[in-house]
Amino acid sequence: MKKVFTTLALVALVGVTVLAIAALAGAAPGKGHGDKGRADSPGKPDAKSRGKADHKADRVLFARLNGRNEIGPDGRRGAGDPDGRGGFTALIANDEVCFGLTVDDIDTPVAAHIHRGKRRENGPIVVTLIPPSDGDPGASSGCVPPDGGDTAVLQEILKHSNRFYANVHTGAFPNGAVRGQLKHRRP
Repeated sequence: MKKVFTTLALVALVGVTVLAIAALAGAAPGKGHGDKGRADSPGKPDAKSRGKADHKADRVLFARLNGRNEIGPDGRRGAGDPDGRGGFTALIANDEVCFGLTVDDIDTPVAAHIHRGKRRENGPIVVTLIPPSDGDPGASSGCVPPDGGDTAVLQEILKHSNRFYANVHTGAFPNGAVRGQLKHRRP
């Protein structure tokens, strides 16, 4: 019971962190696309954008991580930690990825990334994340630029989120302990 409570507390902490980062990044209601900065319409879309996707919400991504989603170098599914799980939430703004990452039931993480790759395929690293300092449970958060300063990849992630995945590596699972495909999330 204590472990479940600790994991839920970490998930809540990461969620609050991402919301705070979003507010600092200028993605708070009333500060973005749709309201044209007018004081009379805080957070409400104007007539032109009504019915269209909310630009701020389209910048928020999430993934559910688990070991079954990992793909081995030989293409074998389920190559990650069979007990491992986690969550990833990110906001792309100001040419960086502001994220919150939680993991549970894995060894101490040694690395965490966003990779280019569809479901059931491995791919190159495009964003290096800050790994949690512990894996049972553990959490990390922060804002990081894309690898090599390639900000065009951030727009690609937003446009085709399902072509990218987040994963966490450990010493026991150097190719990845837990993984999850990115998806858009509506806050």
